[in-house]
Amino acid sequence: MHSALLFFVFLTFCYGDGFYEGDSIVEAGVRAFYNYRFDESVEILTEAREKYPNHPGVHMIWAASRWVRAKALYSTERSNQVLEADLKTIQPIYDNLSKKYNYDPNYKLYKGSSIGLSARVTLGKKQWIKTFYRAYLGFSIIDDLYENNSQNADINLPIGIVEYYSGISNKFIKFILKAYGFDPSIDSGLNKIESAAEDGNWSWIEAKGILCYLYLWIEDNPIMAYKHSENLIEHFPNNFYFNILNLESLIRNGKKDQALKKIKQLDKMLFKLTPRQKEWYLPYFNYEKALHYFYQKNYKKAIDFLNLTIESYSAELDIILGNAILLRGMAYDMTNQRIKAKINYRTCLKLDNLSLAMDKARIYLEKPFQGN
Repeated sequence: MHSALLFFVFLTFCYGDGFYEGDSIVEAGVRAFYNYRFDESVEILTEAREKYPNHPGVHMIWAASRWVRAKALYSTERSNQVLEADLKTIQPIYDNLSKKYNYDPNYKLYKGSSIGLSARVTLGKKQWIKTFYRAYLGFSIIDDLYENNSQNADINLPIGIVEYYSGISNKFIKFILKAYGFDPSIDSGLNKIESAAEDGNWSWIEAKGILCYLYLWIEDNPIMAYKHSENLIEHFPNNFYFNILNLESLIRNGKKDQALKKIKQLDKMLFKLTPRQKEWYLPYFNYEKALHYFYQKNYKKAIDFLNLTIESYSAELDIILGNAILLRGMAYDMTNQRIKAKINYRTCLKLDNLSLAMDKARIYLEKPFQGN
């Protein structure tokens, strides 16, 4: 499953319709964060925490910015340690703030989000039950808020993600989730995330990123992914991940010339990444190059880049890895190498990551891929 359940599991930048002292400084920290100016973002938000300690979002956003900066510099284990330590720091703060300002739902929104974000660590380990349980602890707080604040588009994001991911889970996990009070619903979940993307004050950024992820790799709707990714790179042109999402949407929508231009742009942007980011994102980028060649029916070149992706893949979440293994199987089918294709489809299925690649691998294992 990059990305926010994904929302608790990813980042939570959402507060509602109110305006608070320090908003402009916090927003500057957020924009620096999404444009990969991590040191600047942490510096701004650290200062904002000291100057505006009663701001509803600053503590959560500070923790998220420190976590993603750690991910850009250190190992997954170390960055998760940073996240868990910072969450332990801010959760008592939100306990106090939500009591002090019990009339303002945004404090409880961030309290629930800070609790739910701890699920991000277990998500990477594919500990599904523990992930959903941790998310539930935060979700239960936010769900109570939703009853009286359903008009708040920002609250729709965490509610929508939990509904969506519970909707695509297997029967056993759905049974567990229903026992905890989750409402599995793919359509309702997507509608709520779309609401946050279109009308959220702060959640729109992460909502659009999550929708691109879902539309590309679970829902198979690259047209909608293109719409949201175009908006993201307009606001955050230096965000490599958002540009990767945009590149795949260009390729899958048949925009060959724009895709080639984007590949050249990303080749230049790659040099600005940290060594850890390069280690993380280069396999993603090689996968996109492979996808481009696959769509141009250059299957040998596609396989070469897929081999690079699979051999060097180091990201914590394996959504791209699953797609790369699937695509290599499809390329082998298109070059009449059926035995190799079936090996790849079986390998893909072993990942068990709830993605569209799993469904396609099952189909092509039984019947060879023969082109679109």
